[in-house]
Amino acid sequence: MTNGYRKNYHLEKKFHEFSDLREMVAYSAEKYSDKVAFVTKVKSKNTKGEKETSYINTTYKEFYDQIGYLGTALWELGYAGKRIGVIGENSYNWILAYFAAACGLGVVVPLDKLLQKEELASLIERGEISAVFCDKKTFPIFKELQINEIFGLDFIPEDGKSLSELLGRGKALVESGDRSYLDAPIDRDAMNFLLFTSGTTQASKAVMLCHRNLCSITYYMDMEELFFPDDVSMLFLPLHHVFGMGGLLVFITQGIKNVFCDGLKYISANFQEYGVSVMMTVPLLLENVYRKIWKGIDKQGKRATVEKAMKICETSEKFGIYLRRKLFKSIIDQLGGKMRFFINGAAALDPVVAKGLNDFGILTVSGYGLTETSPTIASETYRYLKPGSVGKTMPHVETRIDNPDEDGIGELVVRGENVMLGYYNDQESTDAVLKDGWFHTGDLAYYDDEGYLFITGRKKNVIVMKNGKNVFPEEIETLVNLLPYVSESMLFSRNKANDVVLWLKVVYDEEYLKDEGITVEQLNDIFEKDLQKINDTMPSYKMVKKFFLSNKPTVKTTTMKTKRGEELLKINEELAERGL
Repeated sequence: MTNGYRKNYHLEKKFHEFSDLREMVAYSAEKYSDKVAFVTKVKSKNTKGEKETSYINTTYKEFYDQIGYLGTALWELGYAGKRIGVIGENSYNWILAYFAAACGLGVVVPLDKLLQKEELASLIERGEISAVFCDKKTFPIFKELQINEIFGLDFIPEDGKSLSELLGRGKALVESGDRSYLDAPIDRDAMNFLLFTSGTTQASKAVMLCHRNLCSITYYMDMEELFFPDDVSMLFLPLHHVFGMGGLLVFITQGIKNVFCDGLKYISANFQEYGVSVMMTVPLLLENVYRKIWKGIDKQGKRATVEKAMKICETSEKFGIYLRRKLFKSIIDQLGGKMRFFINGAAALDPVVAKGLNDFGILTVSGYGLTETSPTIASETYRYLKPGSVGKTMPHVETRIDNPDEDGIGELVVRGENVMLGYYNDQESTDAVLKDGWFHTGDLAYYDDEGYLFITGRKKNVIVMKNGKNVFPEEIETLVNLLPYVSESMLFSRNKANDVVLWLKVVYDEEYLKDEGITVEQLNDIFEKDLQKINDTMPSYKMVKKFFLSNKPTVKTTTMKTKRGEELLKINEELAERGL
């Protein structure tokens, strides 16, 4: 028994691979018909000026029909075979525009709402985008850019059309017998999705994906990850990123209800409001949740009680009795009372946090993948859990470790239906990573004796010392980030005479300092001693010689990965200001 679940639910017998996303949604519309697919919150004011909240429930059948209406309207406007951009906050209308563009019309190009105007202008040009769906918040930027047509997701743009207007027009066309869009063939091997990578180490690349890519990995996830009919998923991750969208595709095949997050500040309230049980997330959020749980436990003086309950759970499970969700109900209630499943990705999760959340009765798994692999390559599941690993390779995905060293660490290379078509208009970069059908991830990894995959770091991030030894920044950062007052850290190197010196930027938790009544100067002394303890566990070439504390978070992508290149420039500026 793992986390109270039977060892094997034989999920491979319950699901199949779809040819394309249109077939996937049609299947869900028939199987789950009147079941709620999406819940949209609407805030308004009544005649007295008082705030009111209502909810729009969209069923799976309505979702499928509305994709057809919107696609038909766009077809009539001449957008068949065109590139359609979609940008804005996660919303039902955003999802509708994405699916309508991809399911028989042309190519959908999801864009990051956090990008600056200049960056968006470049991506629009590189992606050859003909029209853009945007929300009210992003409209001012696109108003200044040279776009043929702007469609409003949640508003009526000047001299343009709203999504609502297009739906009405498309419905009238379909009801009059227009099936030009509905019957348009979909080539599952042609580019239908153009995704720009977040570029943590270099300029973004345009990744070409097809329906086969997304449908194959959705099927593999369906076979491995355990969901239930009454699950409620909160769409927290940005949907323009393939990790967020990949999760949504799985939820659609499972007939799960999907709700939208109101923002980081409201996560706890949203958990309670919707009875959220499942969420795709990133380490920063989970680590923060875990710290707050223990902070509350310590505040109530219940650490000893909780630790005793942990031992009772371990003993009872030897006899097949699962008590965790009962004994730790008060903790689960803090997360809305229904939370049972966190799916972590985008970066490594602290193994202590992963084990801790599982110990509280919340199934917490980590997965690994890239935009280029649609995205999942490996994942933990309800059957396969090993904190620190990213689980086991997905079914039907082949992997190998290229040129392993004496520790078995080498570059992970992948082959499978989930691997991208290539980089758009960039054959040189495509040839550099796709060789003989194998995709070279650029990540260093190894497998243990039980077949669990461990990622040690990015090949490009490795710091080569003067003695030729390799230092993986992620290894040291993980240890440092375990310290209760550390929010995040970044290891980097500086040359000194004929030597390479390891430095560390440590972003401290300001809330921790306030709660503990500690000054930054005092924290400096505390960290110096803690760093010495970490150094004592390391060979001499891995020891961190210099560090500085900072209250400035690292520069990140929308999936909360540090952009090391950009961050290093900021670090150099900060060090220069301090005269270091």
